[in-house]
Amino acid sequence: MKFDTKALFAPLAGIDWSDLEIYVVGGAVRDTLLGQKPRDIDYVIVGSTPEELLSRKFQQVGRDFPVFLHPKTHVEVALARTERKAKTGHTGFVVNADPTISLNTDLKRRDFSINAMAVSPQGHLIDPYQGQSDISQRYLRHISGAFIDDPLRVLRGIRFLAQLGKYRFHIAEETSHLMESMAASLIELSVERIIVELDKTLGALKPEYGLSELSRLKIMQVLAPEISKYPARFECKSVDSRLAEWICMQEPTLQCLDIYRKRFKLANKRHQFLESIILLRKQNNYDALICLQIMVRLGWLRGNAPDPEIDQLLLETDCAGLCAIPIAKWFRWRDLVRGVTAKPFVDIGLSGKALGQAIYDARFKVLSTEISAPGNAPGL
Repeated sequence: MKFDTKALFAPLAGIDWSDLEIYVVGGAVRDTLLGQKPRDIDYVIVGSTPEELLSRKFQQVGRDFPVFLHPKTHVEVALARTERKAKTGHTGFVVNADPTISLNTDLKRRDFSINAMAVSPQGHLIDPYQGQSDISQRYLRHISGAFIDDPLRVLRGIRFLAQLGKYRFHIAEETSHLMESMAASLIELSVERIIVELDKTLGALKPEYGLSELSRLKIMQVLAPEISKYPARFECKSVDSRLAEWICMQEPTLQCLDIYRKRFKLANKRHQFLESIILLRKQNNYDALICLQIMVRLGWLRGNAPDPEIDQLLLETDCAGLCAIPIAKWFRWRDLVRGVTAKPFVDIGLSGKALGQAIYDARFKVLSTEISAPGNAPGL
């Protein structure tokens, strides 16, 4: 295949790098071979030192990590390196970026063969671990036994299956066995790293292709054994709405959600959204009293307007039919009920509990009328 080296190396424009041994590596090579436009382009320099790059005005990303930012375009450029496992976790590696490290050695530290290829400025493909062959056969295959050093690679494999879903990649048998054997080591990862990878999977083209492997590889048995069902396909588009589709398959209670919130450190907005879905999903009849109680529980009737971002996520779930009563209908009811204000009752001298009861009764009357005879609620 002929590579468009002009486009691949264009982000390096603005400096003279003609005397550097530099290559495009990783996902950009893989995507090009698949006929896709690369999303991100990574570069590796062989035979150089931090001092040489700093002298060319590159900015080092971390004091002890050999990754640098291009002085003009700010793309990342890394020195060829090796990584040695020193302690548990995703970050427990000792990095060596000696200028004698070869390109093949740098490529060998990577996770899968399809990500261990490089392209030279002259357009030559360097493929020491048969990545091109695995792309042709649609295999996700680990490169070496060092794969087990980083448990995050298990979740990255799941993500790649989802991101490359249109090509229907599958995990090579030997890699599948290895990933399954690594499932228990996922507890070494921080919750934040796990959530980042799962979110990337949910945001991919075909998340179901990745998630379907979670059970077979015994990954969720380690992370969340309560989650045992997986969508055959997703109807929603955003990560949070897809998460709601997945979570709702488990028929969770609010108590379950609270466990998830603590275990996975759910952000407040994500927790509020999932709580809203669970409460709304439980209501499958048009009982005005219960519907009003749900609105109160969700904070919809407070002075401040409901969060528009959560509203948008809730509306998106209508396409997946998560709630028996469409979200759009809930919002119409909510707007009518919020139209009942305290002012007319204050004007006639009500206060305290009497005021609160009068507002509640008026809201109930509006909602029950609208449910039984749409368009005829008081005040319309």
